Amino acid sequence: MGRHLPRFICLLRTEPAMREHLKTERLLLRPFQSADAAAVQTLCTNWKVARMTSRIAHPYPAGAAALWIASHGEARARDEEHTFCIELDGEPVGVVGLRKTADRVHELGYWIGEPWWGRGYATEAAARLLRFAFRELGAARLTSGHFLDNPASGRVLEKCGFAYTGEDSEWSEARGEEVALRRFELNRETARELDAAS
Repeated sequence: MGRHLPRFICLLRTEPAMREHLKTERLLLRPFQSADAAAVQTLCTNWKVARMTSRIAHPYPAGAAALWIASHGEARARDEEHTFCIELDGEPVGVVGLRKTADRVHELGYWIGEPWWGRGYATEAAARLLRFAFRELGAARLTSGHFLDNPASGRVLEKCGFAYTGEDSEWSEARGEEVALRRFELNRETARELDAAS
């Protein structure tokens, strides 16, 4: 499911330190820059986006996007989170990221701005980040999930090879309550088999 990583507890930096640029057929996954703040602010203000994530507040506070972007370099330096802007034709259209939850275990999160829904961008970005997680970060297992009323996000995970592991609940900042959630995971061996078969 979409994760807005991290919450608004941030250390200010002029630009994130992350230097990776990951390409797909249609997209560029790259570090966020301070110039992206206005676009992110606009996308996160949309209730339809915020309600499907655990961490985007609604209403989205003024200046929150800039603070969030400024936190990325420090989070990556601590190997806590690796957050990428999903760029299409030079424009930010969403987010995909990995948050370390245990030794060699990372949680995958993503969201796409409403104007670009239904075009396969979340699947394309997530699939590319899986390779980064297993090959570059040495992940042994990835976890993720989606709210029950967001089945489109579940289809993204299934297309990427994730297996359903059960139901749970998670706090949604936008909704201000616990929301029913479906959890998924993908281990390194399964990902390798899927990669070899593709």
